[in-house]
Amino acid sequence: MKIGVPKEIISQEYRVSINPETAKLLIESSHQLFIQKNAGDGSGYTDQDYEKLGCTIVDTPSEVFTNSDLIVKVKEPLNEEVEMMRDKMLFTYLHLSSSKDLTKKLLECNVTSLAYETVVINNETPMLKPMSEIAGRLSLLDAIELLKKSKGGKGKLISGTSLSDPANVLIIGAGIVGVNAMQMSLGLGANTTILDINNELLRSIKTQYPAVNIGTSSKELIEGLLPIADIVIGAVLTPGAKPPTVISREMLSLMQPKSILSDVAIDQGGCFETSKVTSHSDPTYEVDDIIHYCVRNIPSAVPFTATNALNESTRPFIARLANDGIEGLKSNTNLLMALNTHQGHLVNQEVADAHDLKYSSPTNIL
Repeated sequence: MKIGVPKEIISQEYRVSINPETAKLLIESSHQLFIQKNAGDGSGYTDQDYEKLGCTIVDTPSEVFTNSDLIVKVKEPLNEEVEMMRDKMLFTYLHLSSSKDLTKKLLECNVTSLAYETVVINNETPMLKPMSEIAGRLSLLDAIELLKKSKGGKGKLISGTSLSDPANVLIIGAGIVGVNAMQMSLGLGANTTILDINNELLRSIKTQYPAVNIGTSSKELIEGLLPIADIVIGAVLTPGAKPPTVISREMLSLMQPKSILSDVAIDQGGCFETSKVTSHSDPTYEVDDIIHYCVRNIPSAVPFTATNALNESTRPFIARLANDGIEGLKSNTNLLMALNTHQGHLVNQEVADAHDLKYSSPTNIL
């Protein structure tokens, strides 16, 4: 199969979808790779790293899309990219439940799109997990920076000192993001509380991390904790679907001025009512004197780590898709879960529900 790797064009996105190790595996399986010039630079990989493996380096994204049957990306495509991949196959993070416009554009352009994040195996999202680990850890570290008075924050030290109390960190959602944020918070000495609706999961976390405070997530409990929270991490995930809103604008009035809301669920549409997408270059804004951090590609801040972690998780799925093509999905239930659009049909139920669009069964369409 002919596989294309364009350079990511979302602002400050430095990851690359296929690293040299994955490229080597695909080349050895007799696939052709078309890599856009400088696509790997941000992650520390040069064009020469790919060329010596037998990849073809091309100058423009148009050449990538024209020459390829399968496009492998990191982030969701912009409209001008979708136009260039008509009738092609796309494998990437899509997060379609947060964008009706992108969903409709993929359908209009007859793109067969597969999303890393909608594959769920044994109650885990294997291709989302490594990025969730990084995003959870960085969300806490970035929030610590925002606590500084010089950054507009309260001027609190996360750990406190022998004579002053530590900061209070509230984490809503005890999945991969939430647990990784919790580990960082506890390790740095903050007074840490994690909430979830899964009490069995919470008990398991408490057994492993006795210092953490746990609670069954509810509107009433969150309202009770917001007045003392210095940092709130929104780590709510519903695979493929828009997460529920756990903090409304009205609830911001309960918080102390210059407290921090970090919405790690922003890729899927966000879990705070006042969330809107920000970037690494302009990461924050304020609503009612509350600092909001809603960067949608947090892992791109550490692209070398993120690219290689991503490839470790996506490599077997990319190889299987390249080897078997779309027909292979009929016998591969795991990869079939990645399919979101095909031949102008929307085949992901959660996305259809999010946008009130017609759903088609993937097994019927294939």
